[in-house]
Amino acid sequence: MIDLLHRRLADLEGADAALVLASGRAAIACTVLALLRPGDHVLSSAWLRPSTRTFFQQELAGLGVDVTYVNPSDVRAWRRDMRRSTRVLFVESPVIEHGRVVDLKPLRTLGQELGVAIVVDASGASPAAATPLAAGADVVVHDARVRLFSVPDTEAGVVCGTEAVIDEVRSKMHVWGAVPHPSIAERLLHDLATLSLRVAHQAHVAHAVARAVAMAAPAGLTVHYTGLESHPDHHLAAEALRHQGPVVQLQCPSADAADRLAQRLTRHLAAQARPHGADIRLAEAPDTVRLHVGLDEASVLIGDLGDVLRDGVA
Repeated sequence: MIDLLHRRLADLEGADAALVLASGRAAIACTVLALLRPGDHVLSSAWLRPSTRTFFQQELAGLGVDVTYVNPSDVRAWRRDMRRSTRVLFVESPVIEHGRVVDLKPLRTLGQELGVAIVVDASGASPAAATPLAAGADVVVHDARVRLFSVPDTEAGVVCGTEAVIDEVRSKMHVWGAVPHPSIAERLLHDLATLSLRVAHQAHVAHAVARAVAMAAPAGLTVHYTGLESHPDHHLAAEALRHQGPVVQLQCPSADAADRLAQRLTRHLAAQARPHGADIRLAEAPDTVRLHVGLDEASVLIGDLGDVLRDGVA
């Protein structure tokens, strides 16, 4: 069954091969370790989830690998900060914490010109929404909890790329004890069967919710969603993604206001007792609440949000 899962994942990404590991963190760690040696350099987007940044800062340094971070919206920064020892360009896109999208075109040109591997953490999109390999990436990684599983209660990671790269990652997976539990294959295969339907539905609902809340937002609340023309990456996301994501960012006047809003939304949505419904989380930015759309209908979720936001966000 695991071979069937690997083939299915590779086909979805348009890759030669794929590998399932014990977690998303393991997928990133084993991929980077497979591509690097002591003395090498990684040029990374500064827009990263905290766990990836922690691995880069605490573990790679101890292995003799240097990491430089660049603002990915500054196209010239990638070339400016390249070194002779640069072996990997690392990007997370869409960025899970704040939904920004990174343009891969400048990296593709740079990678082809200098022979540097481009690694993309595409956990925030899933292969139903984007295929970075077609846009110039060499390796794609996923934290399966983020988009691949229908319910994010199971750990697994995915790496897609060439046969040679996957063989190297597989070797690291065994050395570092990152082999997935045998039950993962059946669960992930089952959830991949509905992936495209889930992604399309969640994108439709998230877009409708973002638009409705933005139009009727109380004072102090700002809505961020790539499907809205007000988003700085709106046009880039429309080009790079077949479906926009299921996360709507609600920016409040302060961290305290965001905390209160998150608590109110959590209590209200929990009271509805809808399986696979929306989920509320605080973002890395302390003034922002992340609304993760589930399988609710748009009109129902919009009504729920209206009930809570009627009292404002101060």
